[in-house]
Amino acid sequence: MRAETTPDVERLSRPRAIRTWGDARSRSIWQWQLIVALSAGTISVAIALLDPEMYALPTFGGGLVLIMLLTCATLATPWPRLGKDVVALVPALDIAAIGLLYAGNDARLGFLWVFPVAWISTYYSFGWLIAALGEIAALVLAVALHAPITPDLALRLLVVLLVLGLLGMTIQIGARRTRAFARLLRRQSAQLTRTLHRVEAQEAGAAALFESMETGLARVSPQGVVVAANRAYRVLYGIDDISSAQPASAVEYDDYRGFALPRERTTAARAARAEEFDNERVWLFDPNGSWRALDVSSRAMPDGPEPAGILLTVHDATGAFHAARERQTVSSIVSHELRNPLTAIAGHTDLLLDREDLPPDVHDQLSVIENASARMQRLITSALTAHATPPEDARAVLDLRAVATASVEAFHPAACAADVGIRSLLDGELPICGDAFRLRQVVDNLLGNAVKYTGRGGVVTLSAGGSDDTVELVIADTGIGISADDLARVFDRDFRAQSARDSGIPGSGLGMAIARDIVQQHDGTLTVTSTIDVGTRVVLRLPRSSTEGITA
Repeated sequence: MRAETTPDVERLSRPRAIRTWGDARSRSIWQWQLIVALSAGTISVAIALLDPEMYALPTFGGGLVLIMLLTCATLATPWPRLGKDVVALVPALDIAAIGLLYAGNDARLGFLWVFPVAWISTYYSFGWLIAALGEIAALVLAVALHAPITPDLALRLLVVLLVLGLLGMTIQIGARRTRAFARLLRRQSAQLTRTLHRVEAQEAGAAALFESMETGLARVSPQGVVVAANRAYRVLYGIDDISSAQPASAVEYDDYRGFALPRERTTAARAARAEEFDNERVWLFDPNGSWRALDVSSRAMPDGPEPAGILLTVHDATGAFHAARERQTVSSIVSHELRNPLTAIAGHTDLLLDREDLPPDVHDQLSVIENASARMQRLITSALTAHATPPEDARAVLDLRAVATASVEAFHPAACAADVGIRSLLDGELPICGDAFRLRQVVDNLLGNAVKYTGRGGVVTLSAGGSDDTVELVIADTGIGISADDLARVFDRDFRAQSARDSGIPGSGLGMAIARDIVQQHDGTLTVTSTIDVGTRVVLRLPRSSTEGITA
């Protein structure tokens, strides 16, 4: 049974065809021969006009015909199939054809030998040049044997031979130098290529090491832009693409469950001002809703091919922080559990020591117990003082306007990239009692939706209102809007309005549900009104003060 052969296998099994025309070697041979033919043709026309008697000589016509036939043969020969020595026959035959032209005892035609001599000198060794000059000398002597030679003609023949020899040697020396220089350039090019590959491999290794480090690294330009960051930094700050204008999803805080840092106090802004700091603790509320303790350092980068900047080193110390807190908790529990029985021991020992009916040895033993319990109490008191932690309370008096202003600053680059204007009409303080980072989540979600679902040229407006008991924050946009049917389900988890799905803008459908839960935990309300192709208006109402604990 004959095995089937696929077209690709057949193509690979066939010997590669040898190019016969159009390659660089063939074009070079054509150029040299065409130069000889063009020069001979030009001279033949000039002789036909000025000295037509030359055509009466059979050798003159035969030389012209030989050059033309040789030119046609040169154009039709498949030179890539032939060796270098065969190519040398072409200028040798040109020398013979020019010798026929020269047979009329006109020494001026001998200068046509310049072209084949230059051809041989350029591509062949010194021996080939000597052979070509010998061929010319033989032709000159053959002509001299059949015609009288005058002193003037002999002198001109000698000059022709000397000029041709000197010209051939000069061209050959130049060609050797050119070939040597070409070989040198090829070696240098190969060395540069190897060096480039080595540098590229080193850069790839450095980039892989940069990406694989568990410590976050980021380079901040003098303009405050993060121009490069490794994977650890991007994951911590929720950055998908460094080149994107979207702000980082994570927010930096001054303390655990404290207040969001203003834009000018963030680590990137401080780095842009060329501030240097070492292992400063910054709290980060990451995109997954978890708190992370970061130890951040900055160092000035040396000048190089790229503009100098600041290198930020971010170490996630959350695990160490929680471990320290657990140790403190265990120490506090143990200290408290030991303190109560020790107090009882010390108290009863004092009562026994006050009795006067005890034997002396018993009194001494009770004194030892008293001293030991007192020492234990001092140790427990020292441990409690060293490891005491204040009780955690999420509530604090804060200004809702400051929270909203910080959110506006964070979304300003994204709004500018989308050609969406943000207009803030927040005047005066909006004091409330609440959880700062949770309320920042709410404002970020509402403002982010407004910017995301507003087309180019649209406007997002923030305004405030309220009464003696409540504070209102209003976020209105001129975006795509929500239909009345979808508006009733806007707070359902995993639900997205039809207009949002039709826009092609990605989303999870969780933001509004989370925002509503946080607002309800603050005893507040969240109201949404919207019209398709007109815009959406969201009103956040919160009590100015709250006596109820806020569920975290």
